[in-house]
Amino acid sequence: MKIPKYSIFLLILIVFSFITRIYRINNLSLFGDEIDVGYQAYSILNTGKDYKGNLLPTYIQSLSESRAPLLIYLSIPGIKIFGLTQLGVRITPIIFSILSIFLVYKLVLLLSKSDKLALISATVMSFTPWHFHYSRTSFEVTLLISLILSGTYFIFKYFDNNKNKFLYLSILFFCLSFYTYNTANIFVPLLILFIFFTNFSKFKSSLKPKSIFFSSLIFLIVTVPLLSQIFFGNAANRFGLINIFNDPKIVNNIVEKRTSFSATVPNIEKIFHNKPISWIQEFTKNYLNAFSLPFLFNHGDINNLRHSVPNFGLIFVSFLPFLFIGLFSLDLKLKLNKLMLFWLITSPVATSLTTNGGNHATRLFILLPAICFFIGNGIYKLLSSPKITSKIIVSVLMTTAIFETISYSHEYFVHYPKDSFEVWNYGYQEIFQNIPVNSSRVFISNAKYNSLLPFVFYQKYKSTTPLQDQEVKNIIYNLDGFKLDQKIYFINNWKNNDVISQITKISQPKDTFILFQDKDIPGDWNLTQNPISSFNTIKTIFNPNKTILAQIIQKQ
Repeated sequence: MKIPKYSIFLLILIVFSFITRIYRINNLSLFGDEIDVGYQAYSILNTGKDYKGNLLPTYIQSLSESRAPLLIYLSIPGIKIFGLTQLGVRITPIIFSILSIFLVYKLVLLLSKSDKLALISATVMSFTPWHFHYSRTSFEVTLLISLILSGTYFIFKYFDNNKNKFLYLSILFFCLSFYTYNTANIFVPLLILFIFFTNFSKFKSSLKPKSIFFSSLIFLIVTVPLLSQIFFGNAANRFGLINIFNDPKIVNNIVEKRTSFSATVPNIEKIFHNKPISWIQEFTKNYLNAFSLPFLFNHGDINNLRHSVPNFGLIFVSFLPFLFIGLFSLDLKLKLNKLMLFWLITSPVATSLTTNGGNHATRLFILLPAICFFIGNGIYKLLSSPKITSKIIVSVLMTTAIFETISYSHEYFVHYPKDSFEVWNYGYQEIFQNIPVNSSRVFISNAKYNSLLPFVFYQKYKSTTPLQDQEVKNIIYNLDGFKLDQKIYFINNWKNNDVISQITKISQPKDTFILFQDKDIPGDWNLTQNPISSFNTIKTIFNPNKTILAQIIQKQ
């Protein structure tokens, strides 16, 4: 049997994408949220409870916030197979990122009947820095777009052959998306409504009482455990912290405008400077910023170094002409084009309701499938043109894209890990894997960062009680902090500017101290070269720039 050539190309693309995602996966240290995902999965794997002691929760409680649970549950197999490692935590997002590439191919093929357009769109997604970056870290959004693409694909598959199993799968995947990331709570209902009204005649002719009953049953079984969290519980609390309606800066700006020396009659000022108008302005600003060309093609998310590589956009500049061609050559009579245009327009709605949401690469990640389709459509249009100039344009831009890919890869693998080491919690693995096993007590400074989760993660600590990090006054001696058990103490306040003098007073034989440079140890004092009297220096941990991050010492 002859294998279709596009199937071979797709297989090559999938294999290539997987290799590039898993290659040097230890290139970046695990940051706080990833450690949280990994240890939550580890806790559920071993106890059936999250690390706060909740049995199989539908919304998981962490130390600093609560989070949607699906990524954590799906990370359990990776943790079981590979342990508490970078690969163990990141293998699940890698798998779902590859799945999203495959699903873009399947969805575009289903609705366009063009293998070529489908393969080009999937290839664009694979090579986009935005997708590559997020697929190598444990963010929920790679899982989110895979579920939304699955739900979308199966509902159109249902329209094609009227088999109820595809309808049920679509409802299942759409419902599961609510368990991933908060942007789904707005985008998915909008997408479902659009699909329903633009395909109303198909729904009307195909839906039967039996299919309606089982569809409703699936919806209720999957969503009811989460609905209370979305509207009244921890999910609602999370939105309350980041939405524009509770942004104090907006209130402060209104007050300043109403009371400044340039203000006129108070009642007139209230007409122009009030919350509703300010909310509309902030939403509009965020929405338009989401489509900002510098944000998408030049500098990426400059507000958070973890979200993109500096001096590179989320999408290669060479793809920009293809995007414009793909957009402006749309035939809106085709359902695929209508679907992707709606996807593009509505993707920023949810994030526009959040503070600084217009340039937040994580919250806007849902934009990516539509953008990749329109770029792919532009490439497809030029390749389909008989004009030689079109072929030349494609050749020049694709050559440029190859150079951008190589340049980005160099930056990502060579410079980025060193230049961004602080935001990736560099060095914590080395710190907590070098604590002497013969320690009588361990004192860990929290002067730089709350070290509880990195400690339990890298020590593979199996806690028998829920983790707590609430500060206790005088937890030991006169020090403020909290303890993990009777021998492990996290110190928030040493109650003495001279930390070295303080630990010298309180230490007993075989006590181990993890201290951070500048915060606990002054200047560039290297305790390996100049140890403290009566202490052994176990390890001095250096940053990539050769400065000292932390030092481990033990009382003789």
